[in-house]
Amino acid sequence: MASSVSRERSPGHRGRGAAATGIAPEPVFTVDEMVGRFQRILQSHERSPCTVKQYGHIARTFLGYVHKPLDEVTKRDLEAFREYLVLQRHYSKNSVYTTVRGLTCLFRTFGLAAAEGLEAPRRPERLPHYLSEEETHRLFTAVADSPRDSAMVHVLAFCGLRVSELCNLSLEDVEFQRNLLHVRSGKGDKDREVVMEDKTRTAIDRYLTERALAGEGSTRLFPVGPVTVERIVRRAARDAAITQRVTPHMLRHTLATALLSRGCDIRYIQKLLGHASVATTQIYTHVDTQALRDAYTRAKPQY
Repeated sequence: MASSVSRERSPGHRGRGAAATGIAPEPVFTVDEMVGRFQRILQSHERSPCTVKQYGHIARTFLGYVHKPLDEVTKRDLEAFREYLVLQRHYSKNSVYTTVRGLTCLFRTFGLAAAEGLEAPRRPERLPHYLSEEETHRLFTAVADSPRDSAMVHVLAFCGLRVSELCNLSLEDVEFQRNLLHVRSGKGDKDREVVMEDKTRTAIDRYLTERALAGEGSTRLFPVGPVTVERIVRRAARDAAITQRVTPHMLRHTLATALLSRGCDIRYIQKLLGHASVATTQIYTHVDTQALRDAYTRAKPQY
């Protein structure tokens, strides 16, 4: 029998005596129903597909562990679950951090306060992985025969879009007159404009010409999902003989690192990437060791 995880109380709820007074019993939700309901609410709030999937998995794991209605969960239950993840499932700090975020969202979504004050561990600051300019050029060569794949890789590498932002681009978001891409409802539900430089413009023109000849009628610029984009980038990296694991997000890191190394003001990089705070962008100052060497050479004391 599926375990119940939540109850919805009617205004006339009378507890265990409800049946005797003629009031209908409370509806009981199974784990599957509760997770589905949670994910639908996240989708209605326009959370990214990745977040919907990830938070749904967190909710399912927790509800399968706790075996009680959501409105009966205590802070002690949540602390015990976190201990279980660390001591028995051997979760990393990053995984525990994401789980705490997901649980906080779950309880807030249903108006419950049990997860308030649940502390997330401090995430370790890891330097982002990125490609060299020579490796990025090889990646372009690997997708040159496919107008669609070439256009996508150019947008990722030259415009710094997140994969969800790439998949959400519509044809109307391409402003050819000013060579701009309009990113709608990016992370934090913010809009921004990014520059579409010449190589990217050429790749998009070639792709749209092929689409027109094929009679493609989608209003989306790239009518594919994030998994397809991941697969395309991974295959291109393999064909380009790049040994490290390459993801679409790595191309975003690659752009930021390349711009910084060529002297671009970090505030412009922040705006291009859509970071809410320049503190997020500053991690790239630790990546660009050549810029660090140059700055040190100019400023070192003459003992």
